[in-house]
Amino acid sequence: MKPATSALAKSAAILLALASISCPAQNSPAQTSAAPATSPATPTHPAPTPPPTPFNRSVILLDPAHGGLDSGSRISESIVEKDVTLTFAFKLRSLLAARGFSVVMTRDNDAATLPGTPNTPLTLDDRAGIANHAHPVACLLLHATAAGAGVHLYSSELDATPGETFGSPWLTAQAAWVTQSQRLQKNLAQALTRANVPLVLSRASVRPVDSLTCPALVVELAPAGGDNTTLIEGGYQQHVAEVIATALVFWQNQAQPPDRPDSATPTPPVTGAQP
Repeated sequence: MKPATSALAKSAAILLALASISCPAQNSPAQTSAAPATSPATPTHPAPTPPPTPFNRSVILLDPAHGGLDSGSRISESIVEKDVTLTFAFKLRSLLAARGFSVVMTRDNDAATLPGTPNTPLTLDDRAGIANHAHPVACLLLHATAAGAGVHLYSSELDATPGETFGSPWLTAQAAWVTQSQRLQKNLAQALTRANVPLVLSRASVRPVDSLTCPALVVELAPAGGDNTTLIEGGYQQHVAEVIATALVFWQNQAQPPDRPDSATPTPPVTGAQP
């Protein structure tokens, strides 16, 4: 009977082997609850930082022309240009500060010397350097004349040339800003016209305007009428200063940086009439 015994032994071994194979276990409720599906973490990238604006919208540069030994034009026997421009600049500075601007002046007294160096006269390049270092939203070069009436606004004679903010040749740096300077000119002209101030608009290459890297204008104050003494009358200067200061508040958010070119080739300076 050994063969039967052997067969039975084999059958028992097979049954034991089958019994040892466990069926899938019944998971507990906690185990059967599928974990919420999560997508792979998406890498986050910070939004690209816009290029910095090449000017400070809260800064205005005032350049009272002449000063010290340079008296400028003689308005009358007792009035010289350097005194008119400085007085006018003080009025503008006060009004602009009241409107929240920070005002940088190339000179705040008659001396017209470099800060801290009273024996070093302020050159035209020095004035441009002060302006470009301040990065103002507007540069106003203040002049005065006995010719004509009202206010004469001059933008640069340079052809508008899209360009980088920095790195342009010194004497043609304004070329990249001419379009913005002309828009500033239009802005001030509209305000002065509404205020019934006689107005002359023109273009001229007047140093240091062509070296400025900001929206820049020459603002030349002429008499209110035929009387040259109106140039030193507080009421007339105050009226014009208030119009300009208010217009600059609107300009503050309108100003834009120069266009960036594929290649920048500034136009050589053009000689123009001196206001």
